[in-house]
Amino acid sequence: MQFCARELGAIALSIGIIPSCAAATDPASAYPDRQITLVIGFPPGGGADALGRLFARHMATELGRNIVMDYRPGAAGNLGAKSVARSNPDGYTLYLAGRPNTIHKAMYPQLEYDFSQDLVPVGLVATMPYVMVVGKDAPISSIQDVIALARAYPGAPTCASAGVGTSDHLLCAMFQQETGTDIAHIPYRGSAPALADVMGGRVDMFFAPLPAALPHIVAGKLRAVAVISRVRASALPHTPTIAESGYPALALDAWYGLMAPAGTPSEVVGRLNRSLASVLGTQEMQDALTQLAYIPPPPDTSEAFGALIAQETERWTEILRRRNFLPTHDGKAADAPGAKP
Repeated sequence: MQFCARELGAIALSIGIIPSCAAATDPASAYPDRQITLVIGFPPGGGADALGRLFARHMATELGRNIVMDYRPGAAGNLGAKSVARSNPDGYTLYLAGRPNTIHKAMYPQLEYDFSQDLVPVGLVATMPYVMVVGKDAPISSIQDVIALARAYPGAPTCASAGVGTSDHLLCAMFQQETGTDIAHIPYRGSAPALADVMGGRVDMFFAPLPAALPHIVAGKLRAVAVISRVRASALPHTPTIAESGYPALALDAWYGLMAPAGTPSEVVGRLNRSLASVLGTQEMQDALTQLAYIPPPPDTSEAFGALIAQETERWTEILRRRNFLPTHDGKAADAPGAKP
């Protein structure tokens, strides 16, 4: 069969048009073309809020689209994670995840979602240490003072947390097990109200995220007793670590990372990861994170972040099992034996 020049031109044109039309209708190729929502699992005013706002501002500039914050507090951030897991997997609803999400099956078995299956990793955002803080007028200057007080008055000292199942709650309970003490656990809805009550003298101590506590320490409203790390924090060079105080098993940093709903196109996840890597690579972001007492990670892949999540899930599930932590029921605390709700 022979074709005339006009017919051959029409065929060539149609062949060229078909893939370009397919590309034009591919949503991943145009991503992002509208506003993005970043869900935070804690109330405004805490460390997650400050970190989320910082990355939302910088990534919005890099992506060319506005990123708005949506606060969904509850169940140590897992209510927010569940809402994102149920959202449309198009890359326009993201979640700022942390360690409490990896242990939700152990601490919140009643929640009908699976963090490791219903969400996909985008990238690691930052790590941070915790710090034990007390009120400025508290008769506590060292870990040894805390232990002496708790042993003299079993069950009387109080320890705040940002909620049941949060890392600070686990640190409070683990501290009691490591030191053989009995300290009452007082859960709050986020770190901001917990810090307010420690500053006001209504609660004795708090294993607080350093970025959230640092401004109050600098202002003289809180006293830093120990950094919960093996290495001293550059922001608090004169504050000893928990390892120096004799309890290296409690030296546990925290992390935050971006997640998207499972089923999000890999091209969209890749675009978000490249945006995250781009902003993390700037000196401006490095300086901003350091100033807020976060530790900026080197840019990495979503697969590497996924491997970290798998390691954290296995590690902390085993810690909870070994230390006999009990799951929560109806939002009530369920601590290890010796700790009070």
